[in-house]
Formats: sequence, C-alpha cells, structure tokens
Amino acid sequence: MSNVPGAFAHIPNDLTTGGGKWWKNAGVLKLNFFISVVYVAQALNGYDSSLIGGFQALPSWKAALGNPSRSAIGIMNASFYIAGLLTAPIASYVSDRWGRKWCIRYSALAALLGTILGSIAGVDGADGYGLFTASRVIFGSGISFSLMISPIMLQELPHPSQRVVIAGLFNANYAVGAFLAAWVAFGCSYISNAYAFKIPYILQAPMALYCLIAIQFVPETPRWLMSKGREEEAMAFLVKYHGNGDPQDELVLFEFQEMKEAIREEKERHQDSWSQLFATKGNRHRLAIVFLIVSCQNFSGTAIISVYYTQILTLVGITGAQKQTGINAGLTAFTCVAAIIGATFVNRLRRRTMLMGSWAALILVNVGFVVSAARYVQTGATSAAYTNVVMLWLYDFCFFFVCGPLFFSYQTECLSYSVRAKGMMIWGITAKVISVFNSYVNSIAIGAIGWKYYLVYTCTLTLQLVCMYLVAVETSGYTLEEIAVLFDGENSTAPHVEVAQYEQSTHEKKKVGDAQVVDVSATSSKV
Repeated sequence: MSNVPGAFAHIPNDLTTGGGKWWKNAGVLKLNFFISVVYVAQALNGYDSSLIGGFQALPSWKAALGNPSRSAIGIMNASFYIAGLLTAPIASYVSDRWGRKWCIRYSALAALLGTILGSIAGVDGADGYGLFTASRVIFGSGISFSLMISPIMLQELPHPSQRVVIAGLFNANYAVGAFLAAWVAFGCSYISNAYAFKIPYILQAPMALYCLIAIQFVPETPRWLMSKGREEEAMAFLVKYHGNGDPQDELVLFEFQEMKEAIREEKERHQDSWSQLFATKGNRHRLAIVFLIVSCQNFSGTAIISVYYTQILTLVGITGAQKQTGINAGLTAFTCVAAIIGATFVNRLRRRTMLMGSWAALILVNVGFVVSAARYVQTGATSAAYTNVVMLWLYDFCFFFVCGPLFFSYQTECLSYSVRAKGMMIWGITAKVISVFNSYVNSIAIGAIGWKYYLVYTCTLTLQLVCMYLVAVETSGYTLEEIAVLFDGENSTAPHVEVAQYEQSTHEKKKVGDAQVVDVSATSSKV
C-alpha cells in the first residue's frame, strides 16, 4: 500500500496508464450498465418522495383519503420512516450474510406492492387513508434496504478510477426521480378526479419491476465474495470488469491482493464484531462522521421543502394546485442540475472544502429565507414572497450540490469493510429517527409558528458546520483500503502492498482457480 493519494492510478491498466476511454472498454461498459440498476432504485426513491409533497396540493388526493388533518398527514408520512427504522437492522444482516443484491431485490418488491396498495386508495368502499398509509409502510420498509446498501455497492463495484464519480452520481438520480415526479404531478394537477394522483403513483410500478428483474444480472461485489472465501469468483469479477478480461492486468492483481490482505487482517483482529465498532478510536471517529453526515442530510431544513413545500408557499401567499406543483416542478429541475454539477466537482475539490463551503453558503441562504418569509408576513409585499421562492430554490441548490456527490458516499468510504454494513445500518436507523421527527413535527410546527421554525435550522446548520471542521477527514485520492490509515494510523488493517511492484512488467504468478494472481507474499513491505 502507498500512503500517497492516487498512487493506484500509476499502476498499468487500460483506464489508468493506458489512456483508454471507459465507453470503449467492454468490461467497464458492462459493469457501468449493471451499476445503473442501482441508480434506477434511487431514482424511484426520489420519484416517490417528491410525489407526497405534490399530492398535498391536489384536492382529489385529500378527498380520496377522507380529507386528513395535518396531524394525520404527519402520521402517514412518519409511518414510511418508522417502517424503515424497523427494517434497517435486517438490511444490514441480509447484506453481510447473503449479499448486497438481496437488499435491492426486497426494496423493489416492496415498492411494487406499495404502489399497488396506494393506487387503489379512494376506490368506492375502500378506506383511502388506511390503504395509502399501508402503502407508505410497505414502501418505507423497502427503501431502507436500498438506501443503506446501494452506497456500499457503489463503493465496492466500480473501477477504482471511476469510484468517486460513480458513487457521487448516486443521489443525482434522486433528483432525476424527483424531477420526473414533479412534472408528472404538475401535468396531472389539471385532472379533476382521483386519477390526478393515481396516474403518478402507478408510474412507480415500471421502475420497481425493472429493478426487481435487472438486479438478477448484477454481479456481487468482489469484497463480499472474498469475505465469504470465494476468492476465485472475486478474481474473476476483477479480471472481467476491471481488467477487461486480462488475468495479468497489473491493477487487477494489485486490487486482488489489497482486498485479500485487508479482509484477512480485519478478520484476524475480529474487526467484524459489533463491539469493535465502538471499541477503537478509529471506529469511533468513523461513527462520528456517520452521525454528522446523517444529521446534515436529514436535519438541514430541506425535508420541509421536499414534503411540505405546499405549506411553505401558502405561508407567502402562493396558492393553487397548478402554481404550487409548477413551482415544485421547476425546483426539482434546478436541484437535478445542482446534483449533477456537484458530481462533476467531486474529483476537483477536496472533501472538506466541498462540505464546509457548501454548508457556509447554505447558512447564508437560510438567513435570506427566514428574512424574506418574515418580511412577507409583516408587510404582505409581493417582492418578499418572490424573494422567498428564490431563496427556496437556492436552498435546495446549495444542499444538493454537496448532498448529491458526498452524503451517500463519504461516510461509506470512511467505513472499513468489516464495519461498512453495520455503520450504514446505524446511519439508516438515525436517518429514519430524524425523518420520523421531520414528517410529524414539521407540518405542525409550520402551522403553529410559521417562518420562525426555520430559525431552528439556522442554529443546527451552524453547529453542523463547526462539527465538519472538527470531525471531517480528507479522503480524496485514496482507495477504500488505504483510507483506513487515516483513521487507525499504525494500527490500521490496511494492506501492506507496495505499489512499485505492480509498475514493473515481470511477475511471479500463481493460480487461484482459473484466475491468475501475483505472489507478493515474499516481497511485500510496509510503508
């Protein structure tokens, strides 16, 4: 292992030193197509989340559910996250025991069943509110499986030269899904009957069905295969997808040895136990980053925008289903652009710079949002209302610029393999707890104290920025195995594989099943 960031990029490989284009590399092209299945799962999450905010502007949806109160809507939304809270530990166990793909399978199946139930809400004689709430429970139980495990797959599957960008694009697909849902909801807002919400809801089914079928063809991650002693399959994966079929590819051989040694050392030190997750200074630091990112992601004020934006617009005098859904449709397009722009900068900016810079900008926008809302309430000025909408758009832009590329990938890459699923389980549970609070409390708080509620987020955003400065670690340029050194120092389980060995042309080879690997056991040195 080399402690120099980006050292792996000097190891001979078509995409590192060979100057090849990924779309001309058959192995990487096929792998990236498989990865797109995970993207569709996140787009489905974004689509669904945006729908609920849009439905609250539709009289037909409220009528189908028996005109529920704000509290009832809050309970319904909270049930989605409570279900995810209960299933998060199961997702972690399934992922480590039977593989990452099973979590995507269940998520897609739950989305399909939830869509069917929600689509029949409001049918004559049926309990509209009860059916739609049951739909949210089933849907939510599956989303936690997808949200927890998808970031892990996007760290463990891609070619190392593409890992950061591919992982960074994950949440951009949430914005894409939200964009599609917002425009579908806007178009259907002109329908006066129950199909105004049924059509957008039913359109989730094709995405869920695609994920359910397509995930069967996605390979398991090489690190999971190796952790189960299936080294031949792990090597075959690396050869096929990272080495474009070349069993003597230098980078493939390096990756294999690096993964093998890291997992072996973690097992020898019993790093895969729950007690170890809290026992070492390095792991406690990792958990601090998990809690920091999940709080930034879920307690920054954006949850109100995504789920209760209709109430926000009503506060500043913007009413009517067409106006509210139209503004939301434009907003989702804007946030989609923000997430994509953020993904293009993730390899150009350092992690800490991107996190703290975006959060400082978000605080400034939050202040502008609060001031413009207060100004409208006091004066009723149209200019204050329009300024508030602009601030709302900038709020989401600043958030998605950093959330898109980092809030699903940063904490995942900081977690070592043995605690990755467990750490993401803690992330998932914490996210659901905060989301339950957001779903129930936000609606009531906005109705009770209006714009003043955003002062709470002014305080939390400031505290989060301070924590970023104190806790965030710079991981730019390192491989997943090398990042362990940043947390554990000399006690790291990171493998001691010398990069220089793989920059040479001659190797002593040995067979691992049908695949070939380099024997470096006699010459490896610590750095």
